[in-house]
Amino acid sequence: MPARTHPADVLIIGGGAGGLSCAITLASARGKNWFNDRRIVIVDDGTSDLHKAKLFNAPGVPPGTLGSDLLSGLEDQLQQYDCATMLRGTVQRAERLPGGRFIATLESGEEVIAMSLVIATGYKRWDVEGLDHMPQQHPRGGKPDRIHLPHDGCYRIETDLHVAGLLAGGSSQFAIAAGIGTQVAVELLSEWAGKRTHVHDTP
Repeated sequence: MPARTHPADVLIIGGGAGGLSCAITLASARGKNWFNDRRIVIVDDGTSDLHKAKLFNAPGVPPGTLGSDLLSGLEDQLQQYDCATMLRGTVQRAERLPGGRFIATLESGEEVIAMSLVIATGYKRWDVEGLDHMPQQHPRGGKPDRIHLPHDGCYRIETDLHVAGLLAGGSSQFAIAAGIGTQVAVELLSEWAGKRTHVHDTP
């Protein structure tokens, strides 16, 4: 049986703080009239550093929370939105197709074809083939082997290609990684809305 192809408006590679925060913020706009029938797909290989963390100084997070529990909570939060799909696996290759869309291929053979691509794979490794951009030494990583992808200051690498989380150059803190993911989502939502916008839930 041929491997499944998943269509998406946004593909997020990486299910850590940056990737999940980006996905949750995007999906939370599903009630806006300009959101239409957009879909978000996130691919996670389970290697986020949060799995090894215990948090004591993250705003809004009870002190002593295990990072693995926090990730599970974020995944549960994402599941409330039927416009978002989470796939388990590793993206081995991602490239731009003629016409501008992106195609990503997982080790399972599954494919995701997306209008926009967000890379949030963390600042320790780079193993996605097919893209022209290569990481550089991280400016705030603290160790010489930490990496980041240069961007335009709004986390855009090129048209429809964004970087989120610590791979975008942020310091190694949950709040910073999550905040960058949220900012990337706001940039995408503003493009969709045709004006600067953000999404707040109100009572």
